[in-house]
Amino acid sequence: MKRGLALVAVMLMALGGYSVWQYTRLPISEPLEPLTIALSLTPLSAPIIVAKEQGLFEKYGIDMTLKPVHGGVKSFQILAKGEADLATTSETVAMFNSFERNDFNILASFVESDNDVKLWSIKRAIGGSLPDALKGGRIGIVASSASEYFFDSLLQLHNIPRETIEKIDYLPEALPEALLNGDVDAIAIWEPYGYQLLKRAAEPVQSLNSKGLHSLSFLLVSGRLLVNKQHQDMQRVIRALDEAVSLIHQQPDLAKAQVSAYLSMSDDKLSWLWQDYLFRLSLNDSLLLRLKNQARWAQRAGLVEGPTPSYRHLLNPGPLVEATQKVSLLE
Repeated sequence: MKRGLALVAVMLMALGGYSVWQYTRLPISEPLEPLTIALSLTPLSAPIIVAKEQGLFEKYGIDMTLKPVHGGVKSFQILAKGEADLATTSETVAMFNSFERNDFNILASFVESDNDVKLWSIKRAIGGSLPDALKGGRIGIVASSASEYFFDSLLQLHNIPRETIEKIDYLPEALPEALLNGDVDAIAIWEPYGYQLLKRAAEPVQSLNSKGLHSLSFLLVSGRLLVNKQHQDMQRVIRALDEAVSLIHQQPDLAKAQVSAYLSMSDDKLSWLWQDYLFRLSLNDSLLLRLKNQARWAQRAGLVEGPTPSYRHLLNPGPLVEATQKVSLLE
């Protein structure tokens, strides 16, 4: 028995230089490390919200401040300005920013969905022939985001020439209003803005059935890790998220109630969206492939300039691998 415990201790120290005591609990006298995360206001951010509401960041030594913003584009901008230590954003936003900078890390994907971004319309019958419905249309999108990539994927799927469509860039929170006011004929947007549109519209609102067209990953992104202390802090953050994801699977009603309250979203609507979400921590080759494919799309569409970035260098799996390996060893 003693030999077995000693072996576990050696393995833990080899992984990150921690002793069993250091991993299983923090010294009482150690102050919490203050960090800020720019949080996109979407149910996709559920693991972050649950970790905060359940006190999991504090459990692992992090005094986390949530900075709510509208959309991953804004979230990444706040990170880039140095106003946050971490950000939640889609892989499309990370891809666009990779052509302009390499001073950030993709630490983990924590949720995936193949039905979060949708095309919405009021006056145009988008449930029928999509080319006819969109011909000569004005479409509201969020530029350099999953919204634009999703919409361009629709155009490519239905062989609709880009020049026949007028894309208009909006802030995500302004898109429902633009459609309701008749400024655009349709909008491509993620949740919960589709939900907000349904609540506010006096006329019937319809969305195109596009489930499976675009798989979106929501990422945890940080600035460039420079010193060992920052690397250890990221491990602690991921340990909190790992426990939050487990809680989401084990106690979904509790998790949904906390996310619903934080986002001011009805329980029924959140439950309807929840079924499209796959909560898990990962950082694998499928994400790498999606980043490369989206980069090629952006280059062909003339939306970016320069060679394809080295995404393998932007992915930093160290904190995720070390944090989750330690958890599995102790369990």
